[in-house]
Amino acid sequence: MTAPGNTVDLMLARGQSLALGANFGPDLAPNGQRWREVFGGAANPGALMLTGLRRADGVAVTHVANPLLAGYDPVVPAAGYGPMLVQGSVPEGAVLACAMLRDRLAGAVAFQFHDAGGQSIQNLDDDPGSGAEGVVTPHANAELWLAEAVRVFAAEGKAIRVPRIFLNQGEADVARPRGWWSAAAEVTCGQMVEQVRRRTGQAEAPVLFVQQTGGYMMGAATNLHHCKLDQLDFVRAKGGVLVGPLYPYKIDNSDDKGVHKLWSEYVRAYEVGAWAAAEVAAGRAWNLLPGPATRTGDRIAIPVSVREDQALTTAPGLYADYGGDPEHLGLEVTGGGAIIAAGVAGGTILLDVAGPVTAVRYAMQRDPTDYRRLTDAAGCGYGAHRGLIRSTLTRTVSWGAMEFALERWLPSFEVAL
Repeated sequence: MTAPGNTVDLMLARGQSLALGANFGPDLAPNGQRWREVFGGAANPGALMLTGLRRADGVAVTHVANPLLAGYDPVVPAAGYGPMLVQGSVPEGAVLACAMLRDRLAGAVAFQFHDAGGQSIQNLDDDPGSGAEGVVTPHANAELWLAEAVRVFAAEGKAIRVPRIFLNQGEADVARPRGWWSAAAEVTCGQMVEQVRRRTGQAEAPVLFVQQTGGYMMGAATNLHHCKLDQLDFVRAKGGVLVGPLYPYKIDNSDDKGVHKLWSEYVRAYEVGAWAAAEVAAGRAWNLLPGPATRTGDRIAIPVSVREDQALTTAPGLYADYGGDPEHLGLEVTGGGAIIAAGVAGGTILLDVAGPVTAVRYAMQRDPTDYRRLTDAAGCGYGAHRGLIRSTLTRTVSWGAMEFALERWLPSFEVAL
């Protein structure tokens, strides 16, 4: 086949199981298609994958949710390329590729998932001395795939570019101390950028888009999720884009792991990433980040980087049937004081407090409740970290004749006073 246009974007959507996505099984979309076909290359011309690759165990790589930790056979080259095929899991990169084509951010996009579920950020680097059991397979997967993609598309005279790297990782590192994740990500993401430049020859570094870790339905009292705060630091330091937090998305707890999202929520979260990419490409600011907190008397103000076309708003009742909304919109204070009232005005969070306050936290509760036991009849619920503040900016997209409502939520954060 021939790829449309003269340039092919290579989609790098890295991470662990939340980047691998949900298995939609045989479920049909309202338009009668299977969901895996809705996000496949046949329904989305220009969504591509390499063909002919094999795993190290000899199994043919026939769809985009492979090779995982089996890795590629390094002596088997790609035979060519064809329409992106989705079977089983629908990875983040597949949804993003289709959305990029729809939004005209690319004329052709090639994708393959390089990583696997349960992987620490260190398992995505090339150092066998870091991470679990010396895992370097994800890095090697990306290395081979990038090299083969450049070779295959260059043979047709196509230009290659990697404008973005999406990272959806952190659940494996929720017990790490403050600063650990950002230091490890400095190495891992630096290697991803170096790999892209070396393999493609492009001078410009891809823009890094980060999903903030959502966390689990349990264990919040002991696993303090410092990686969430590190992710904010990392985005600020690297000039990256914080797609948004994963805490507002409903969890399908049918596996009792308390972390994997409902299939439709994966689509919504992934689509917010595509929305962020479109806004950034149009030159519009995206990051929704808290600024320094100030206290005047008993009033604390925290400015948030909202644009002129939006404001902060609240969404009471989101968790009403799942253990209840958090107090004070999900805001807490440390230092011995207490919150009397909490609200938003324009682009500012306002707290009325009593007593000494040393810091304000949002959607970072240290709650011992096991919310896996507070689900609906379908076994779905929400994580232990809960917040009710989002932006007024919304978007609706449609796949398979089903509409998905997209919202911009305030990330989990902690600011000192």
